[in-house]
Amino acid sequence: MQKLRAVLAASTVGAAAIAGMIANAPTAAAATSTSLCGSTYGYVGKHAMTKVSGREGPRTGGYVYVYYSAKTKKNCAISKPVPELRGRAWGLGVGLHSPAYKDGGSDGYARGQVYTRWAGPVYVKSPHACINVVGDMNIGAPGHVRAHYEVSKNGVHCG
Repeated sequence: MQKLRAVLAASTVGAAAIAGMIANAPTAAAATSTSLCGSTYGYVGKHAMTKVSGREGPRTGGYVYVYYSAKTKKNCAISKPVPELRGRAWGLGVGLHSPAYKDGGSDGYARGQVYTRWAGPVYVKSPHACINVVGDMNIGAPGHVRAHYEVSKNGVHCG
């Protein structure tokens, strides 16, 4: 009986440790996007790109993920489709802007940029101010858009 209690106690401690590691692990999207921004960037939040036209696909087509680096004092953003639309999404775009500092950037909106996996990273330095976040994407094919998704958030992630 003593041995059984020791084995059960060890199993419970081990299971709790594994559960803690799983609960504290970043999501796959957050981990991947962080490496795209840089090693000093931490996850701040995400904004859903929702369907504004078309009949195909889910209501939420993707997200704009926002990160911040205390070292660089910059925000970073990347747009990505939801897993269901990987391989069907195209024309991904993302933008960040700081109205207070008249600074910002975008990716995926220039001629010839037809991103399908992600757009970004884009950066903005906006200390002690809010930022504006935009993103969009399509499903279908160029010239044959079956659905269009977008997000535009002003005055968010104030720091």
